Amino acid sequence: MVWMNDEDDWSQRGDRGPTPGRMLYWLATAVAALIVIFAVADFFISWAQGEPILRIVAFVAAAVVWLIGRACRSFGA
Repeated sequence: MVWMNDEDDWSQRGDRGPTPGRMLYWLATAVAALIVIFAVADFFISWAQGEPILRIVAFVAAAVVWLIGRACRSFGA
C-alpha cells in the first residue's frame, strides 16, 4: 500500500516560496496556539484556586482564528 505519491509531496511542487496566504496561515496558527495555551493555563490556575472553569469561548475563538488562517492559506496564491 502506497501512503504518499509524488503528486502529494509538497516539497516536489514548484511553488516552494512563502506566499502571503501561507504566512497569514502560520501567523494565525501561532495566535490560535497562544490562545489555547493561555486558556489551559487559566483552567489550571482556577483549578488550584478551587473553582475549575474551562472557558469554551477561548477554544472557540482559537478555532475561528485558525480557520481564518486556513482560509487565507487556500486563497493566497
